[in-house]
Amino acid sequence: MGVAFRIGKIAYDGIFPQGMKMEKQETAKTIAGHDVKRVHEKISDYLVRSEYDYICVINTQTGMLYVDTDELHADWDWTGEEHDYYDARALLVETFLDDNDGKDFMHCSEIPYIVKQLEEQKVYSFMFHFSTPEHNRHKKQWKFSYLDQEDGLILTTLKDVTKLLEQDHLTGELNRYGFIRKARAVLREPAVDHDLAIMYINLKGFKAINELFGTEGGDLALREVVRVIHRSNLHPYAVGRIEADHFVCLVDPANINYEHLKQFLHQTLVFDQRSLDVYGVCGIYMIPAEERLDSVSNMCDRARMAKDYIEDEYVKPYAIFDQKMGSSYMERNDALRDISNALEKHEFQVYYQPVYDAFSGEIASAEALVRWKKADGEMVSPGIFVPALEDSGRISQMDLFVERSVLSFMEERYKKGQFIVPVSMNMSQMDFFDKDMMASVLLDVSNTDLPMDYTRFEVTETAYSTVASNNRNVLLDMKRIGVKFYLDDFGSGYSSFSTIRDYDFDVVKLDMGFVQKIGTTTKANAVIQAIIDMAHAIGSKVVAEGAETKEQVDALREMGCDYIQGFYFSKPLPQEEFEALLNAQYRED
Repeated sequence: MGVAFRIGKIAYDGIFPQGMKMEKQETAKTIAGHDVKRVHEKISDYLVRSEYDYICVINTQTGMLYVDTDELHADWDWTGEEHDYYDARALLVETFLDDNDGKDFMHCSEIPYIVKQLEEQKVYSFMFHFSTPEHNRHKKQWKFSYLDQEDGLILTTLKDVTKLLEQDHLTGELNRYGFIRKARAVLREPAVDHDLAIMYINLKGFKAINELFGTEGGDLALREVVRVIHRSNLHPYAVGRIEADHFVCLVDPANINYEHLKQFLHQTLVFDQRSLDVYGVCGIYMIPAEERLDSVSNMCDRARMAKDYIEDEYVKPYAIFDQKMGSSYMERNDALRDISNALEKHEFQVYYQPVYDAFSGEIASAEALVRWKKADGEMVSPGIFVPALEDSGRISQMDLFVERSVLSFMEERYKKGQFIVPVSMNMSQMDFFDKDMMASVLLDVSNTDLPMDYTRFEVTETAYSTVASNNRNVLLDMKRIGVKFYLDDFGSGYSSFSTIRDYDFDVVKLDMGFVQKIGTTTKANAVIQAIIDMAHAIGSKVVAEGAETKEQVDALREMGCDYIQGFYFSKPLPQEEFEALLNAQYRED
């Protein structure tokens, strides 16, 4: 080819063409016939104005590539002989790349191909894999950017953009690939000889944050997560944003303060003169010493599993992985894959749990609950498919199915003149941010022939507190046409009293956690009594859910509770059994 390159140093970060020293005299000879001075002036100008790793000159006639390599760095030395461009490529392939990767690299680095891409697209980028002497496998990406062309010479920059493959541009932290690579390196470092753990952090209600504050506010929340992690005592070895509002970090378990983790996962976001409480949940995977060489991706998955099995995210917003979660997680994933088919096959059914008048003992209303009965008769627990639907963003689809099933069932009995009671249906937090979903619900309840008093929806205080400032109008529109609303699971969140103060709920449902504590202490009974009295003072009725014993029922009656729901009276019933119960009460009446 006529142009010599000397392999002086090959940088670990760079491979080729870092370390290629072009003999100046040979360069001068090869460019002979061109205005060398003018070419050098242009190069000098771009050196000043451009962000680059290397300036390249490509001769379209001879196919030669000249790389400016005045500023070289290296992590280790490799001294070799002088080689021309194509020989240098071959040596690098032989040293660092296997057969398949080598073929890809040789194709991508062909000068005619580079020229063609630059002339057509003005930018040419390609990625390849390579192995280090320690047999660690890495990705590499280079980017050629067209600058100028004159007299058969193409002036271009060459930039190593490998880091961009590993970086989350929004937060500045690592992306999934970058985190896995960094964590793998730390786990294989002999000097890090203590226990390590992966924390999987997920923001709750991130869709709501985007709705309230817009994309800019959502981006601020994500950057805040990173800031909180770094200013904490976790001192992470690596932090990564692996998708949307999901973060991972590799830490020393000794740095995890479980008492402070609840506070750590609750931050107040202030944006555009508005504030919002942002809550996170965290799954933790303790890495056994014997599994340090295991897949980091699998470790992240186990931490995520733990996050999905948090029982009460407001009392204890974290969970530590154990092997039982693994088998349960597989069941959940299997369930999600089967959900679409189950909907088509009508395997989901609406069950009804009666709610009884505390004093008359008659059915006053019912709560609609969804159950999954497979074709072979197997019942799938809601604890498996409901979280799967929530994680997949399909919970609104199920809520709409329940709503329409209930309205159809009730309307049919009403038109026949049969006895009916009000039925309450659950609304998830995500329902409020699905405009199509809410429009469908409003249209359904507006067009039904049922008296509006018989249509009721249950909203958890957590969901209400998140959406009230942005979608309060949805609740008000439905209330204006006569729909009643229950505040579900009262006492399970943070802002119970302010919630019932700020919105006129028709019914307050006392969380079963309170009911289960009846009779355990004098204080427990006093708290329940205070809640009932307060609800009555503001004009709301009270339903106590989860009553299982006669002692609990008697105590609730004595406290003046209006309605009681629980296994003491009835478990959730299939539609046919619930109808029979309604018919029996109607005949008695």
